[in-house]
Amino acid sequence: MGINYFFFPPQTPKPKTADEVSKENSEKEKTTGTTADPKAELKKPSAETTKLIPVKPEDEKKFSLKTDSFLVHFSSLGGRITEYYIKDHKEPDGSEFAIAKDPKFEIEFDGKKEKAVELSRGQGFDFNIIEDKDTIPFSAYNLVNFSSSYNAETKTVIFEAPSLDGKFTIQKKFQFFPSENYFKFHLTLKNRTNETINISPSKSDVYFRSFSSLGPVLKKKEDFNDRDNAHYFRYYYLDGSFKDHVDGTSTQGFFDNLFGSNEGKDTRYEIKKGSTDKVDFVGTGSRYFIGVIDPLNDYPAGVLLDNRKGNETGVLLVYDNWKLGPGEEVNLNYAAYVGVRELDGTAFRDSKLDPKINKDSAFAGLSDSLDKSFNQGITTPLRNGIVWILKKIYLVIPNYGWAIVIFAILFKLAFYPLNKKQAESMKKMQELSPQIKLINEKYADDPKLKQEKTVELYKKNGTNPMAGCLPMLIQIPIFIALYTAFSDTVDLWNSPFLWIKDLSEPDTVYTTPKLAFIGALAINILPLIMVATQVVQSRMTTVSTDPNQKMMMYMMPVIMLYFFWSMPAGVTMYWTMQNILSIAQQVYTNKFGKSEDKKPKNNGPEPANNASAVARPGFRNQNKKKK
Repeated sequence: MGINYFFFPPQTPKPKTADEVSKENSEKEKTTGTTADPKAELKKPSAETTKLIPVKPEDEKKFSLKTDSFLVHFSSLGGRITEYYIKDHKEPDGSEFAIAKDPKFEIEFDGKKEKAVELSRGQGFDFNIIEDKDTIPFSAYNLVNFSSSYNAETKTVIFEAPSLDGKFTIQKKFQFFPSENYFKFHLTLKNRTNETINISPSKSDVYFRSFSSLGPVLKKKEDFNDRDNAHYFRYYYLDGSFKDHVDGTSTQGFFDNLFGSNEGKDTRYEIKKGSTDKVDFVGTGSRYFIGVIDPLNDYPAGVLLDNRKGNETGVLLVYDNWKLGPGEEVNLNYAAYVGVRELDGTAFRDSKLDPKINKDSAFAGLSDSLDKSFNQGITTPLRNGIVWILKKIYLVIPNYGWAIVIFAILFKLAFYPLNKKQAESMKKMQELSPQIKLINEKYADDPKLKQEKTVELYKKNGTNPMAGCLPMLIQIPIFIALYTAFSDTVDLWNSPFLWIKDLSEPDTVYTTPKLAFIGALAINILPLIMVATQVVQSRMTTVSTDPNQKMMMYMMPVIMLYFFWSMPAGVTMYWTMQNILSIAQQVYTNKFGKSEDKKPKNNGPEPANNASAVARPGFRNQNKKKK
């Protein structure tokens, strides 16, 4: 950050930001009903070049469509999806999927009350072409009123309109399926003239946008912290490689700006084109949901990324050198998925529509790499297994708080052999603690000899100080999977437990008024309980003969408190349960574990008489019988 600030100061932005452009266009639409693009106002359709007559904006038509899982509003103005909701529904196995647990998510749809969460934002999902990248995120076609039709039986909505210059027609068809989380989108561009035309007036690339940034947004943008911002992202799969970026930020990295490599270039936008595999799919995501569009034919040449601060434009598809001969048309088919970031969500409910089962499916050509869009890391298989277990526990005990408690116990039992070895290692280390202390005192001035004597003592007593660390190292990938499972699992969203209102958020019980320098401070209970258990566990398992270890024993809980203060309550509660169970296991091992029947061997100085009779906390005093 320092290097960028001092050596590569940001260039003075020439155009307005994406937010400003979008806001101005939206306000212009509401007040005047005219396009915000002055060029577009000059491009009036000609009756000689098209049979379609533009529909007046005041004649806007709206449609509502309902499936088993979704509620969708359409508008003929822009021929777009204005609102997209995911609602409570039944899963294929018959279980209830409750997404709208909070009463604030109740909406009215077609005169009926529905429990649903809106996933669209701003102007919705426009699925329109953009001929000039300087106009994004706005598409001039969002102010064109398309002629429209709706077939309730096939759940198909069709929009049609002339292009801005009147030379070709645009037809957009949305087709939904009652039980599926997928829908199909079909785009047709047809030349209405007697000459060859370029779709883009500038004879360059044409851009197509489907999904902009995804919702829901549950707080004001100015109240977002870094964790909130990281929950909203955009991604693309190009040339066999998956890339993702946080919304509102640039895709340019440090090395892109090194040595003035971008000097003189327009870094507001970035176009990436494929060399072999081209574009597989693009999309946007939020904490629990994703929206992804997958071209089924005529794959795009690349993607367009908006690097302006505050961008919410998603990833645009790039089609290059698009020409149409007289009467010629181009037909583009896309599969679109909107739903939860879970593998179960992307599974087809109707086997006839599954391209893996039926080669003649309407979704034939669907990408095999679509699961990469979940963006859940390399431990995804472990994470999915954890979520599956949680859901099974929930079927028996319908509360995710208790499900986490039970899971923590099951996890501890599953790793009992490793944890037992760890506890026994800690016990042996405590038994040798007096002798290690004497070695440290006698050889304080000779670190090398002190180390040799300590290692010799460990060998003679069959103790390995690293044995307590090995079980933890083995479990690290599982801990990472647990974090993603408890942080980004939609089932925990708005799930209460005891005093906790939402297991997916910190268990804040009180927020202080704004304080000088630090602002308002949230008071969370679980992190304090977690740190208290961490201190107890550290005192039981740390052999504090080394002052550095002693310092770490007191510093580590403070560091952990900082890390866990803003963590989801589900994550903190799981960690707290692990600490409590570890303490219980250590107490049991100290009290009932096997003790050495013989006096431990040692090298170095003989312990003083009083040292050999030192009471060992938590162990049976072998000298009492002799007395």
